[in-house]
Amino acid sequence: MKSLLTIFTLVFSVMFSSNSFAEWTEVTESVYGDTFYLDFERIRKHDGYVYYWVLSDYKIRSEQGTASTIDYNRGDCKLFRKKNLNQRLFKGQMGQNLLAAINEEDKDWTYPPPNSVNEFLLKTVCSR
Repeated sequence: MKSLLTIFTLVFSVMFSSNSFAEWTEVTESVYGDTFYLDFERIRKHDGYVYYWVLSDYKIRSEQGTASTIDYNRGDCKLFRKKNLNQRLFKGQMGQNLLAAINEEDKDWTYPPPNSVNEFLLKTVCSR
């Protein structure tokens, strides 16, 4: 019975893990070797904004122990700015082992610097 419960728990956690339903596509790499992915299937446009998911996989773990993050963003393609709505921090690569979830809807808009990863990501989702 205990092994059946273990199998059920394992299957449930794989099926409903944070990135199990996402179709992550590698789109760019930073000068530091960090890799960035977009889920093109979940890009949505509504009321002049584009909403999109980004998975960031870090080459070097942060001091807090973060190895990857998954961010949900709102992009404004006309003014070329973005706002992070939600961020999840993970202990493992590719969004595995959740450390924390942060609701950031009240944050201000940011304007991606030229030639940055954020500029590339916003250009990519705005062109879809």
